[in-house]
Amino acid sequence: MLTIGSFSRATHLSVRTLRRYHELRLLVPATVDPTTGYRSYAREQILDAQLIHRLRNLDLPLAVVGQLVESRDPGLTSKVLGEHRETLRQRRLDLDQMIAGVGELLAGPRSLDLGLVHVRDQRADPAVLVRGRTTERDFETWFARAFRTLAVHVSRSGLVVSGAGGGRFPDRQWDPDDVEVEALLPVDRAVPGPGVEAGRLPAGRLAVVLHAGPYDGVVAAHGLLGEWAATQGVEPDGSLQEIYLVGPHHTPTTAAWRTEVGWLLHSAPDREETSS
Repeated sequence: MLTIGSFSRATHLSVRTLRRYHELRLLVPATVDPTTGYRSYAREQILDAQLIHRLRNLDLPLAVVGQLVESRDPGLTSKVLGEHRETLRQRRLDLDQMIAGVGELLAGPRSLDLGLVHVRDQRADPAVLVRGRTTERDFETWFARAFRTLAVHVSRSGLVVSGAGGGRFPDRQWDPDDVEVEALLPVDRAVPGPGVEAGRLPAGRLAVVLHAGPYDGVVAAHGLLGEWAATQGVEPDGSLQEIYLVGPHHTPTTAAWRTEVGWLLHSAPDREETSS
């Protein structure tokens, strides 16, 4: 048996990562001391750890990695990697665009184009949402799962979708390894369900910018809003928000994706407060 520290050194997986894989049931220690909670691993698990490490280096989602490790099926693994090859090809194209964008950023002016930002009102329309915490790296997997949950709930509850789905990020400070996230879907009436909460869009004034292209570039839109806020002397009053107007469920062509990125500037008072 190996302590978690020795196993970490043997597999080049951090102790923090191993603890997370344990929580996700992806790589469960051979034994856990009931008194101290110390984890120990069998030497045979080194091969599992190496397989997980290699699959994660290919940017496969954790759920898929877990399926492949559990099945140990070469045919399934070959099929999944073959399909993933096209995803990696598209990401390579996106990476080339990002590299070109870095060159343009370095060669461009020292300030962003603030003309792209505009301010609009947002109503407190009913919505259903899924809350959670995840890493920035796993956004794609988390949101895909959350929107599937919302789609099933909407269908079972007979709700009518009234607008594009989106994501909210309530944390006041950003930690890429632990991000509070909410996936939301505007509907005709907010009805809760298993894993789904009933809520409303935050009403108020939003500073927004439209981002065109893959999600990797959304951070630039947030940066633009940050510079705009500094120029205007305002501080966001609520969650950062993204509305996915056109995304992978519409078209696989990432250049056609459109995301409205918004910062809530001023929250509208609650209806109860305005009526009292």
